[in-house]
Amino acid sequence: MVLERRAGTRKPVDQEVMIVHEQGHRLCKIHDLSLQGAMLDLGWGALTRDVPVELAISLPSAKGRSSYRLPAQVSRVTTAGTAIKFRELGASALEAMQRYLQAGQL
Repeated sequence: MVLERRAGTRKPVDQEVMIVHEQGHRLCKIHDLSLQGAMLDLGWGALTRDVPVELAISLPSAKGRSSYRLPAQVSRVTTAGTAIKFRELGASALEAMQRYLQAGQL
């Protein structure tokens, strides 16, 4: 039996996003997403444990879709990808993420 380490529910996602690091940025795909973080299909040598990053993502909003830059840090890097955990999200980003995850239309 595999123990779930996340406190919140994660949803599989097939969306291209951008990860922003002080050394540049990379496009990548999200493997799964939760309110606490995401697993990215990305291997990039600049990303190591505890490195601060931002996730640029498009989320549904009252105006259709809006872009958000979510502050995060790398929690682990494996052969399966790079896991990030979100730092404090602003109220509008948190609300958009909750709608996005509840709708299941990622």
